[in-house]
Amino acid sequence: MSVQRMLVALALVAGVVAGSLYYAGTQRVGVVAAARYLAPGRAIGPADVETRWLPPDAIPADAITEGSNALGWYPRAPMWSGQLLLSSALARASAAFGSGLVPPTGYRAIAIPVSPDQAIGGAIAPGARVDVIAVPLPGRAPVDQGAELLTEAALVLDVRGEHGGAYGPDDPSERSIGPKELLGSVVIAIGPSEELLIADRIPRSSFVLVLVPERP
Repeated sequence: MSVQRMLVALALVAGVVAGSLYYAGTQRVGVVAAARYLAPGRAIGPADVETRWLPPDAIPADAITEGSNALGWYPRAPMWSGQLLLSSALARASAAFGSGLVPPTGYRAIAIPVSPDQAIGGAIAPGARVDVIAVPLPGRAPVDQGAELLTEAALVLDVRGEHGGAYGPDDPSERSIGPKELLGSVVIAIGPSEELLIADRIPRSSFVLVLVPERP
């Protein structure tokens, strides 16, 4: 083979390689994303989804690629505009709480009445872990009863307002307006052995929630 032909062959090979790399770098796959903020308690409709085009290596394995596969499903947790919809993040039925959290297997959910000053100044959110301390109310509890630690590192499932409604806005864009209601109760997950004790203390105690930091 002459030198000229060899150079032509190398040029052709380089062109094919460059073309393949360019195609791989520009290839895009359609995936389904939230078109707006999605709340856990509402089924996903056609106006809630949009298609985003991303490189194949940037797409999670369980990403939904067809919008019709997400319609009628419920987010397990709040989803932000532009967030990719994953099959693991959707459920057939609406979650019991707006947070999308449910009690772990074998646990129950109970609401602990608290005011902001008893719950870390109101800075409490679903997913946090808290210790629950019962403080006897004068005239309702025995005079010799002191403060009690009722449960440790309980999972916060939801936060409710003083009238039982949602605490805080449903849509993050409304956060500047302020919460719809004052903090009224915090729903936590408890074991079966704790429910009678806590139910007994609710009418005659006030409660203090102590935030349990996440382990490093």
